[in-house]
Amino acid sequence: MEIKKLILAAAAAAALMIPLSAHAADEVIYEHGRVETADTYTDLDGWGRELYTKCFFEADVQFKAPGSGITLRSADNERDGTSIRAVMRNDKLTLAADGGTGAYYIYYIELDTDTTYHIKLVGNYGVTGGGVDMTVDTLDKDGNVTDTKDYYMILMNKMFASSGVGPEHIRVEANTVADNIRVTELRPDAVRIVSPPAAVTPGSSALINARFERQGKVIDYDMPVTYTVSGEGVNIAPDGTLSVAADAQQQRFTVTAKSGDMADTAELEVVSGDIFTIDRAIMNEEGTVLEALAATKNYFFDGTAAFVVMVYSQEGTLKDSFVKYVPAKAVPQRKETEIAMGYALPEGAEDDIIEIRAWSAAPEVKLEKPEGESVMVRRFFEDNGGAVEWISEHRTVVGMLNAKTMVMQLGTPVIFGDGEAIELSVAPCLDENDNTILPAL
Repeated sequence: MEIKKLILAAAAAAALMIPLSAHAADEVIYEHGRVETADTYTDLDGWGRELYTKCFFEADVQFKAPGSGITLRSADNERDGTSIRAVMRNDKLTLAADGGTGAYYIYYIELDTDTTYHIKLVGNYGVTGGGVDMTVDTLDKDGNVTDTKDYYMILMNKMFASSGVGPEHIRVEANTVADNIRVTELRPDAVRIVSPPAAVTPGSSALINARFERQGKVIDYDMPVTYTVSGEGVNIAPDGTLSVAADAQQQRFTVTAKSGDMADTAELEVVSGDIFTIDRAIMNEEGTVLEALAATKNYFFDGTAAFVVMVYSQEGTLKDSFVKYVPAKAVPQRKETEIAMGYALPEGAEDDIIEIRAWSAAPEVKLEKPEGESVMVRRFFEDNGGAVEWISEHRTVVGMLNAKTMVMQLGTPVIFGDGEAIELSVAPCLDENDNTILPAL
């Protein structure tokens, strides 16, 4: 019997797990006519390159004896991939699928040696997350579909997932009649920007990633993606690295990923470089207690923030300091929030200058402190995993280390460790290279 050429009806195409209606970007890369084998197999010429993307394999097949069927094979024609075979099971000829081991079959339907079956395989080969689904259409003598069965995740052992081996050949096994063999490379219908950051800060960078999809499902495909960005002081490199200038102003901007006629956009925002913006101080009626701060968290931060209060006399001398640590993740983002302080100002503070800053607190580290030696402040803090801030207008150094905050002022023989005053015999000073030196304690 000659196998008739199959013309897929819309209803038959819709039965596949991934719709196979005509897509503008799809490309038929291989076609072959009738092949009839007897006692041995026939290897068909390949299509010239290994496939690592989502592909659609189809053929009309008659299974004439146990072992008959079709097998996808590697570029060197030495490895078996997905194999659709007829095997004996419970004394009946049964359709089965094998992933290339030749030992472990998955069984499906009973076969008739005079019936033609249209086999359709859809899947990713040689890529992470690869998988193949199968649809089997039973055809009548006129080539019409009389029954359709869908099967999921056919084994692909030797050309599976991240093995890096893709198919390039088709083997028609012994005792098989095959016709209308075709391989179609399924291409994406959309490019999507994946998980872009909602906000970026001046002087920062972020990697923008894009992926391809088909019918809303991720599809691996090697197509170039170009990135563009709108916004002042914001640039994006060909690899998707977004760079924000240090002097970029707060603004909303758009990133676009484009590949062919497919495009996607994401709205981002440049926000303040500070984790917190301190909006206002909330005092008691007498003005003697800083009860709270109204602050806004500008972007996501999962660590601990240190709110540091520094009190200076009218002459600019550091008189007192207070530190409040706050788990930043407990504070909602971009919403003014009251941070409880409960700090009683020193007496006579009504004429003093009060400065409040917020920093990320340095983590707890093992601290090796030199005994009986003076310390170069910046080097000491940074070499031990901490951080240093210099407040030039008050000649004040704020060091954060070992989950503690230290405030010191040049020329003032008192330092404040988490608000606790420590008297010094000699005040912090600058050396000949303008490095802040803390004398031996």
